[in-house]
Amino acid sequence: MIRNQIFFIPLVVAACAQLAQAAPPTASTAVSNAASNASSSENSHKHGGHYGSHLEPILKCVNATPEQRAKITAILKEFRPKIEPIMIEFREKRDQFLAAITSGKSAEDIMLKQDEVGQLRSHITNEYCVMHLKVRQCLNAEQVTAYEQYRHSQGWVK
Repeated sequence: MIRNQIFFIPLVVAACAQLAQAAPPTASTAVSNAASNASSSENSHKHGGHYGSHLEPILKCVNATPEQRAKITAILKEFRPKIEPIMIEFREKRDQFLAAITSGKSAEDIMLKQDEVGQLRSHITNEYCVMHLKVRQCLNAEQVTAYEQYRHSQGWVK
C-alpha cells in the first residue's frame, strides 16, 4: 500500500496543479469536453490526426525507398486499430481520475483510478515500442540512426 502511495503522490500533485489553473469542471464543461473529444476523434480519422502525423517527416528523414515507404506505412496501419482505442480509453480514465480528485473521492477511489490510467499508459507504451521496433527492422543502420535522432528531437525517447 505504501509503495502505491509513493507513486501516487507526484501524480496527484501534478494533477492538482493542472486543475488549479483551470476552472472546476461542471456539467456544461463535461458535455463540451465530450463533444470536443468526439469532434477531435472524427477529425483524427479525416486528417490523419496525431497518430500517423509523423509518417511523412520520418520517411523523409530516413530517406526511405519506395519499398520502405510501403512497409512502414503498412506497419502504422497495422498498429492504428490497436493503439487508437487504448488512447480513447486512456483519455476517458484520465478524465475520471481528475474528476475523482476534484470531487473529493476517497484516497482508495483515486488510487484505483490512477492505477487504471497507469495500466493504460503502459499498454500504449508497449504498443508503440513494438511498432517502433518493427519500423527499425525496415531500415539500414544509417537510417536507424536518423530515425532515432528524429524520435529524440520529438521527445519520444530520452
